[in-house]
Amino acid sequence: MSTAAFAPSTGGGRRWYPETAPGWLAVMERVLVLTADEVLLDDILRLVAAAGCEADVSRDVGQIRARWRMAPLVLVGGDLLAAAAKAGLPRRDGTLLLCRHPLQQADWSLAVDVGVAHVLTLPAAESAVIGALADAAETAAAPGWLVGVVAGRGGAGASVVTAALAVTAARLGRSALAVDADPLGGGLDLLFGAEEVFGLRWPELTEVSGRLSAVALHQALPSAYGVSILAHQRGRVCDPGAEAMLAVARTGRRAGDVVVADLPRQMGPGSSALGAAADLVLLVVPAEVRACAAAARVADGLSLVTESARIVVRTVRGGTLGPDVVADNLGLPLAGVLRTESGLTAALERGEAPAGRGRGPVAALARAVLRDLDRPVRRRAA
Repeated sequence: MSTAAFAPSTGGGRRWYPETAPGWLAVMERVLVLTADEVLLDDILRLVAAAGCEADVSRDVGQIRARWRMAPLVLVGGDLLAAAAKAGLPRRDGTLLLCRHPLQQADWSLAVDVGVAHVLTLPAAESAVIGALADAAETAAAPGWLVGVVAGRGGAGASVVTAALAVTAARLGRSALAVDADPLGGGLDLLFGAEEVFGLRWPELTEVSGRLSAVALHQALPSAYGVSILAHQRGRVCDPGAEAMLAVARTGRRAGDVVVADLPRQMGPGSSALGAAADLVLLVVPAEVRACAAAARVADGLSLVTESARIVVRTVRGGTLGPDVVADNLGLPLAGVLRTESGLTAALERGEAPAGRGRGPVAALARAVLRDLDRPVRRRAA
């Protein structure tokens, strides 16, 4: 069998698929690995699995011309460099040469002939290979969004809005990731009824940094209502820090996710970094005089990290302040109004996520905010 496709299995072994016509389109989406060196192949397939993507493996240069053109990334083993150059394969973007030993001077001209973008020696360059694989596997048709939500005062409903945005994004067919950035909150997983769902929480992810695999991240986290949830763990207070929080946010946004972060009112380094990187930050403010006074102080803090803050005004029974008055008082644009939803508190106590049924004022607000994200909003580099 000259060619095969590889994918990581839950048992940790390899799954090999013979090249057949029905699977041809799927093969086109896999990275192409070209090597007959079994030791090198083992190393490459380990990196492929670590990046959370799949590979089509060939040992025969003469059989890969179509896949050479169409694969998102090609990894050429040093053992087949001469054969690839002799085959006269067309130049293409995204071709890496992987070697177990430094490339000999005579082989550099062959690498130029093949159109190699980078020559990488394993194992020293493993992180660079994983990064390239992650880019190939997770480049979305459109970039994702990072939305931060912060309360103007305690009990304003920021966590409810966070969960509702993520749930609604999932209901609209988007990949959604809810991030709990408030270490002193009650735990964002509670709002999804997912506090007992198996998966990693922040204490296990505080050391992550750099580029992560979005596929692996989603698989590792608890999920509910179609949303992957990264929450703090009750009984284990930790501050993930800016590097870990940004690594998660970058991963989701690079993969096209709608990433929604529940931010604390008093921001630390990590939450400040998320706020600065966010495409939109929503400040949730009840329509009350004292709430506006408290929210003004939060807004002052936000102004130091972002220019993309907007107000969500939550109506309250007996309140005398209109949404426009609240927004004008705080000097920020009005993003929407969260009207009172009967039965919401009882539903949350039952473990039902906000907007989980797709109707009601909370769901309506979430749809409006997500719809506005498709309009021009100042993007920030995470």
